[in-house]
Amino acid sequence: MAREVTTTGSKKLKTLMKEFNNHFPYLRLNIHSSAMAKKSEKGEDIYRLDIEKTLSEVREKKGSGKISLTGRKKVKTVEKEFDEIFGLYVQICYTTADGQSYYTTGSADNQTLTALNRQREAAGCKKGEWK
Repeated sequence: MAREVTTTGSKKLKTLMKEFNNHFPYLRLNIHSSAMAKKSEKGEDIYRLDIEKTLSEVREKKGSGKISLTGRKKVKTVEKEFDEIFGLYVQICYTTADGQSYYTTGSADNQTLTALNRQREAAGCKKGEWK
């Protein structure tokens, strides 16, 4: 059975994040405002949006668009789609066995969600850390 998470405007961010982590248990979806992308580029600390809000409440680009998150999608594609469709800065993340949290970069951004999830599992990363 194909693993898929879909976005809807009425879905709370925490629900989207939890569903993503249920499908890809060794990965996390962090959702930020687009202003946070600029801070990240400068090396400044960035903070997630209020996860109690719905996607339609926080999206910065208005319109009708949705994203389907399947295991065949590359990390960089997911991050790009959130930017282009919703105007949001999204990062796929993981937590190592010793509790260190990381954003994906470099070659990891070219991996599919399924491949990266398997790689993080094999590396002993923590499971179920969606918060």
